[in-house]
Amino acid sequence: MMQNTESQVRALLNLIQDDDLKVASLAMEQFLKLEKGLTDRLLAEHQEAADPRLRHRIHQLSGILQRRRSRLEFAHSMNSQKMGIWEGLCRINSVYDLRCNQENLESETEKLITEMMISQPTALPQVAAVMREHRFSVPEETMVDIELYLVESVLESRIGSAAVLCGLTHHLASQAGWRGTVVLHEGRFCLIDRQDNLLDPSADWGISKLETRGLIHPCAPRDLWLAVLTQLFLVALVDGHLRDLYHFGYLLTALDDSDMTILPSPLGAGISQP
Repeated sequence: MMQNTESQVRALLNLIQDDDLKVASLAMEQFLKLEKGLTDRLLAEHQEAADPRLRHRIHQLSGILQRRRSRLEFAHSMNSQKMGIWEGLCRINSVYDLRCNQENLESETEKLITEMMISQPTALPQVAAVMREHRFSVPEETMVDIELYLVESVLESRIGSAAVLCGLTHHLASQAGWRGTVVLHEGRFCLIDRQDNLLDPSADWGISKLETRGLIHPCAPRDLWLAVLTQLFLVALVDGHLRDLYHFGYLLTALDDSDMTILPSPLGAGISQP
């Protein structure tokens, strides 16, 4: 390591512990701009620092860095066209909340897949019966609630947005052999089979016959992710959470093969990424 780099690192480590939060925040921002290998090594070395303030802020830096890297990796995955609807929804959850337990998600969905397979869903009524039996539902009133769009919360509470529930149902039923498509019908996410039967989770999993295919829009995985990310962005905006606003704005623009500069101030005005 060069002498000037050693001096810079020592200075940053001292400033990170500063009583003035503005000074400490600026130092943390500069710390994250160090070369990747150096940053990782320094974070590992000081994870258990004797000074409690330094230890706390090193843990903060680790979390920020992990979230940034997860966000970047997910942005690449979204545009690779190799990720399925449900996997993408799970990744949106885990990138937002690094504490999201992937093993629990997989375990819960495996149980539901097993039950779906037992019902042998060759037709929509059987698919609807399984989802209704497990009390999955869409709120009757419009709600701006982040938990409606995070799969971990939806699997726990059994209440979610139509977009997430359609993604879940499509995953479970397709694993059990059913073939269908997620569509938009009259502004609502639904599922449709090859006989043009429409399953609407917003109508208590009601099934109706579609008169003409011109009334629906078949959804690719990106369409569903876009809908969920847009709602999460709106929730962050309403709640005034700037960090979440940046996070979801970054993913939205990445999904559009763009970047944060297209967003209005303050997000598109060179704000430092959280």
